[in-house]
Amino acid sequence: MPPKPGSSRHPQPRPDHSRDAILRAAIAEFAELGEAGARTDAIARAAGVNKALIHYYFGTKEALYVAVLDEVFTSLVEGYRKVLQGPGTPGERLLRHFLIHFDHLAGSSSFARVLGHEMMRARAGQSTRISQIVGICFGPLHAALCALLEEGMASGELRRLEPGHAVLGLTGANVFYFISAPFFREITGRDPRDPQMLARQREALLDFAATVLFSDPDHGRSLAKAIGELP
Repeated sequence: MPPKPGSSRHPQPRPDHSRDAILRAAIAEFAELGEAGARTDAIARAAGVNKALIHYYFGTKEALYVAVLDEVFTSLVEGYRKVLQGPGTPGERLLRHFLIHFDHLAGSSSFARVLGHEMMRARAGQSTRISQIVGICFGPLHAALCALLEEGMASGELRRLEPGHAVLGLTGANVFYFISAPFFREITGRDPRDPQMLARQREALLDFAATVLFSDPDHGRSLAKAIGELP
């Protein structure tokens, strides 16, 4: 007698497992090729599922991409919120945040690569998902960072700054280092992603942020040094 479906000899894939596998494969595909270049058949192969399951769970490729954005950027903002709402003074938490942001960019993580594709589409005048990404992640994150700056300024730990400009300036310092890597390579003759160069830039970032943000820059730099040495 043939074994029944679902028996140990014919295990059936769990629906949630299949959906998760598709989503993981889709994140990698969209991060590599962007929305336009990604192919659902490649995603299905990487996930080890029938292509029909993509349509079953997500419908269209566009809907799958929306699910990828939600997964990637919701996870990102939740991770940052844990740092911003974690232990330490407002200044300590801000320094940790900008260091983690640098490390995410250095790791060529999915969010940075997906965002890079969206920025290229925007520069080319094509339709983008930037408004959705802002709604999921960067809008709430910007508000949380500004609120933390206000808290630090009210306590006297941080000097008086316009929060929005300070957040954009420090975030931009991280982003600029990586998008300008080809120019830095020409200027310095070194690969900006070389581990030694990254370590020096991390140190410079924390020193700069501490000097800019703290009412007592020496105290800020001391905190930055300790934070930079943590694993």
